[in-house]
Order: sequence, then C-alpha cells, then structure tokens
Amino acid sequence: MQIRQSSRTTARSYRLAQALATAVLAAVAVLIWSGFAPSAHCQGNKPQANGGEDKQKIPKPEDLGLQTGDGLQLAITYYPSFKGKQAIPIVLLHGWKQSRNEFKDLAPALQALGYAVIAPDLRGHGESTRVKGARRDERLDAATMAHVQFGRMVAQDMMAVKDFLWNRNNAGELNIDKLCIVGADMGASVALDFAWYDAIGYNYGGVYYGPLKLGRFVKALVLISPEWSFRGLPLRRAVANRAVQSDISILILAGKRDGKAMGGAKRIYGVFERFHREPTGDDKLDKQTLFLGGLDTSLQGTKLLDPRFNVAGLIADFVYRRLVKSSESREWTWKQRKFPHE
Repeated sequence: MQIRQSSRTTARSYRLAQALATAVLAAVAVLIWSGFAPSAHCQGNKPQANGGEDKQKIPKPEDLGLQTGDGLQLAITYYPSFKGKQAIPIVLLHGWKQSRNEFKDLAPALQALGYAVIAPDLRGHGESTRVKGARRDERLDAATMAHVQFGRMVAQDMMAVKDFLWNRNNAGELNIDKLCIVGADMGASVALDFAWYDAIGYNYGGVYYGPLKLGRFVKALVLISPEWSFRGLPLRRAVANRAVQSDISILILAGKRDGKAMGGAKRIYGVFERFHREPTGDDKLDKQTLFLGGLDTSLQGTKLLDPRFNVAGLIADFVYRRLVKSSESREWTWKQRKFPHE
C-alpha cells in the first residue's frame, strides 16, 4: 500500500470541534424499542477546553491518498487521536453520490472525544475516481459504475483503509482491535459486508490470533438507514456469519416516518435480534449489544446527522458503552500486529 500526504490539511478549528462535542453530549434523542440515549459516561472522553496546552491535544486532520490493490487512488481524511494506543478508530462511510465531506462536522466532534477518525471517499465518489495501472488509466463515476465496482469498495477500498489502520496501530496511534465502522445507506452496506470480510480473515482463509491476528477487528457497527441489498452489496454473507451475528455490537438508526426505510431497518434488526440476548438489571444499557432507533423524521442517511436528531451523541455514547466501558472491551488490548508471511 502506498500512502501520500497532501500539503493541505482540513481546516477544522479547535473551537468548532469542542463546541460540537459539547453539543452532542448535551442533547437527548428518543429512540423506539431500545430506550437508548446519550449519558454522561462519554464525557470522560472529552478533552478540556481551557488552556493552550489542552488545545494541542487535538492534532490537525490530514488529507491523505491511499492506493488500492487494483490501482484506485483512494482519498481519505484522517483525524488522529490524542490518546495513542488507547484510541478507538472509527471509519465513516458516506452514501451513494456523496463524499467524505458529509462528515465535516461529525468527524471533528468524534475526534475531540479522543477517537481516531477516518473518512474515505469510496470509489467513484468525491476525489476517489481515478484507477491507474500499467495498462490503464480510467475514471469511475458513481452514477454509471458497474455493480462489481461496488463490491470492490469492500475488497479493495476498505482493505486499503484497514492496512492504513494496521500501520497506525503499529505506530502506537490507535488500537485496531476496537474498530468501529459507521455507514449511511450505501455506506451501511459496505460496513456490514466488510464486517463479514474481516470476520473470515480476508483472502488468507484464516483469522489467526495473537500477534498474527488478521481479522475480527471490527467490534461495533453503526448502520444508518441500511438497505438489504444495494447494487451488488447484499447483506446475506454478513447476516449468515456466526461471528458477525453475535460478536459485533450493532446500532441501527432510521427515520421512522419513512415506512420503507424503517421497514428495512427492522428487517435487519430482526435478523440479528435472536443472537443478542436482552440484558436485565439497572445496568442493562451497558450490557446491551443490539439497538434499533427510529428517529421522528422521514429523512434518511447522512441527512440524519442534522444536530436536531443528535445522531452524533448516540454514536459517541454507543461507542463508549461497547468499546470503552463494557467488560468485553478489556480483552481488546493494543498489540503489535504482524502478517504471517513477515
């Protein structure tokens, strides 16, 4: 994998990120069935706003270019964490005919809470449209791409992102074993299909463990307005895999005023429901691993990131409960990772 760093950095001020982080933690959204709402727990991740020294804790975002195995020039923005090996990586995946710019507010807000955030332009979208090889140089357009290209978002684009995270893990900048992926409509399909690809150990035919571990890095998924099938990205492989069924915490969100979208969200929730036991007790929300939320709107996808719905706060709290506070998360400690052939 080749990495290049742009001379440009995304213009995000500390004040904006801090204000967004405070706002998403203060608001409360009402969800159906789950009873899930942001709590004060995740405020422990928030950096202090006072003093010049604290402001330096939030590194500047970096616009980078990755090269996929099939020659695509994949554009990403990386928001490094100030937590080093303790940082939880969160990948943000946009919808169809969109770009990583959809997360220009969400990404710095999550970064201000201590998460390491990666927002790529998936192939055919944004700045990721050029495929260059020894014998070809072509442009991809989301509107006219063949279905096979959508499958390559998983096998090529997300693998390049994973390799990037792998390298940053070994550099001590994050813990890849607590990987969370957030996807909206098309991005939700990519996220869930990649969870399957990660669960089977990619193309190596085995997952392995310890320092040779190749997969099972994905521990949490946030699926915003997910669809059962999107242009060559069916969910059947993921929902049939035992590790994806039961070992990954999932938060599903959709606008409940759109019957079709809410129906799709309920269908996916129903597939996973029998693999996630309903916890009991006063701390049941801290033990719950599957959530379904219907927001009071007909809007879907990244439009649900409007601050009035507080999806950012829901994501932050979900990640905190499942990847920081849960008993399972204590086992997902940082390790140096090596490929078997090295």
